[in-house]
Amino acid sequence: MNKQIAIIPVDARPVTYDLPRDLAKLGGWEAVLPPKDILGFLKEPAELDKLDQWIDKVAPSVDGMIVSMDMVLYGGLVPSRVNTEERDFLLKRLEGFLNLKRKYPKLKLMAFSSTMRLSNSYVNQEEKDYWDIYGKEIWKYSFHSHRSQKLRVEEDEQIVQEIKEKIPRWVLEDYETTRERNFQINLSLIDYIEKGMMDLLIFPQDDTSEFGFNIQEQERLSQESRKRKLFNQIYIYPGADEVASVLTARMIYELEGERYPTFYPIYSGTKGSLSTAMYEDRAIQESVKGQVYAFGSHTVESPGEADIIIGVNVPGGRQGDLALQMNLGEVDTNDRNIGEWGRKLRYYLERSKPVAVADVAYANGADTVLIDQLLHTINLNKLSGFAAWNTAGNTLGTTIAQSALVFLANQNQIDVKVEKGRQLLLRYLDDYLYQSITRQKVRAELEDEESLPVDELTEKVKTVYKQEMEQVNSLTENYTIEDIYLPWNRTFEIGIQLTSSNLSE
Repeated sequence: MNKQIAIIPVDARPVTYDLPRDLAKLGGWEAVLPPKDILGFLKEPAELDKLDQWIDKVAPSVDGMIVSMDMVLYGGLVPSRVNTEERDFLLKRLEGFLNLKRKYPKLKLMAFSSTMRLSNSYVNQEEKDYWDIYGKEIWKYSFHSHRSQKLRVEEDEQIVQEIKEKIPRWVLEDYETTRERNFQINLSLIDYIEKGMMDLLIFPQDDTSEFGFNIQEQERLSQESRKRKLFNQIYIYPGADEVASVLTARMIYELEGERYPTFYPIYSGTKGSLSTAMYEDRAIQESVKGQVYAFGSHTVESPGEADIIIGVNVPGGRQGDLALQMNLGEVDTNDRNIGEWGRKLRYYLERSKPVAVADVAYANGADTVLIDQLLHTINLNKLSGFAAWNTAGNTLGTTIAQSALVFLANQNQIDVKVEKGRQLLLRYLDDYLYQSITRQKVRAELEDEESLPVDELTEKVKTVYKQEMEQVNSLTENYTIEDIYLPWNRTFEIGIQLTSSNLSE
């Protein structure tokens, strides 16, 4: 083995590009990715000809390949929602790409293709141009259409008819045509995995809810998978941006022929563990199991049986959203006990049990109540994994992948202390210091960030961020922040280039 895998990500953001690449290092592997400058930008698709050339170049030398089919077919995750190519053209591209398996039959190929998301907003930055006018109406139309079919509620049918009158026919036809085309492409992927042209396939549900066209499609994909008995080859669950990271961990374990570690979740509150996270369609407990299952393992019934303890910080009542400032008062309630939960995690750490922390109390950022107590209870560097970014699925998948690869490194006696410390600190600096603190302050000081030139916006973010950095100087003394940037020229996400200093592996 060359101990090298190729990753074709959904786009070039740090969480989808840098994160899986960095995680591979923990397992002692190298992940190679296409150059960022050919992978597109927001709605602008990747340069597919150059991507094809890159794939042809690296395929002969890698042991496995993790592939976003949204990138290969449409030029990225966001372009998949706005792409206007005909189905036949896309199928031809798909057939051309999967010739790889015929040419290199021993190449391990794991793929993922999103079920197209439905955003309940009027923000068209990542959607069709008309989303700023009809986005919420399309979401309602989708939600109530599906619920009407499932539950046969007369009120839903009435809502569907009322909303339909508010949306121009051409808008609905365009949207439904795009959805149906993408769904048919996903159905065709099932044919190819049945033929052995892929080894594993994930259909992640991007920003979902209990009902909607995307859930309807998920149900049909599940039925088709079950009908063909592809139980161990196709996985469907909420997520998107973390999938490449989960598959990186799974690929490395599979190629090395190692036993997958088991997990025991410990929740900061019972009620919150049974609540449904925002942008998902199931209880947080079920999302944990879904992410562990996609990695290739399972949970166990007691801490003693587990290889890894995963501490899951949940909301007391309902998950909040720090980016949208929603449900903020329903998180830190008496229905959870972070102090007792943290003490329990420390108990297992002191007994040399690997412990990771997934913070899903909020979407889009870390729980400040958790961070304050956690840093006083546990040394961050003692953890095997930590994440608190974007959706619950994003955070859970990252934490599971990271802790599994740290576990593998320890099993193989590979010293990854410095790299693990860098990655844990990076999540702290991004998920907590930026998403929970800096972003809120920047947005509060700006009337309209879209009206600012990119240079001014970036400088504003850097200025506020550096001020906040002063409170964590003790955590960063062995590391250097080389750069801070805005990957998509907006405040929603940040890029941080962090290197270790005065240390060597």
